Amino acid sequence: MTPQRQTLLISVLAVAGFFGLRALPDTQCAFLHADHQPVIVDGVEFCGVNEEANFYSPKALQFPVELNLELSADGAKGELRLIKEDGHPYYGHELAVSHTQKVHLHLRQFGGTRAYAHLHPVPADDGSWRFDMPAKLRGSALEAYADFADLRTSRVMLAQVEVKASPTSADVAVAPRNAIVSMEASTHKSGDSATIRLKLSGPEGKPLKLLPIMGSLGHAVVFSADKPCAGYAHMHPTLEGGEYAPNPTLSFRLRLPPPGAYDLWLNLNDGQEELLRATLVVTP
Repeated sequence: MTPQRQTLLISVLAVAGFFGLRALPDTQCAFLHADHQPVIVDGVEFCGVNEEANFYSPKALQFPVELNLELSADGAKGELRLIKEDGHPYYGHELAVSHTQKVHLHLRQFGGTRAYAHLHPVPADDGSWRFDMPAKLRGSALEAYADFADLRTSRVMLAQVEVKASPTSADVAVAPRNAIVSMEASTHKSGDSATIRLKLSGPEGKPLKLLPIMGSLGHAVVFSADKPCAGYAHMHPTLEGGEYAPNPTLSFRLRLPPPGAYDLWLNLNDGQEELLRATLVVTP
């Protein structure tokens, strides 16, 4: 190849790379949710009408970050590191704030009650991020997912890892105060865009007033119930008008993953944070 052709090829690749990078989503939500057009109402963020979440496997997407997670001997404390390609960790000042937090850590239990927790590790000076492990997850085999945004590039990063914990005494499950009265999906077909509506009620059927949590009226995640499909979806409500009713309804839009049974966990706040689970069945 002549020097002129080499120069031309390099120039073409550089231009293509430039526009390719510009086309990438520039916020966490823009990656996790297609066509991100948030609606802000009284300081609370809702997803836009054309916005939908996606079910992703971080390992399959091969992000340039490795998630290392270690637990203390008694399982009460956890520490993670987000390792870049150059071997250095992400420090607190290198990450952007997304939905009021720098790192969203999703922990789900294998087997048992398939418990779940949404945590926000705190950065330390050595590049680690530390957190307290909820009692319900101690001693369990876990699947961990982290999502965060690089401050310098404004690009989202996803990472996942499996964690084996030392056995500890089992914690007694606490019955939820609030309830998911019903869950309806506009479609159950894999690959389709579904609107999922969760109707909620307070303790003993009393009215439930939803309060903001991480800048939204609720956060929902979806995991495969029996683990044949590794990955997760992280969703926020779409504004439909029923969010402030006495028995509110939260609506989420999701591009449905491969067929199977999925756990949908809703993280809400009515003065106390709570997690509620429903089962989503996806058909071929």
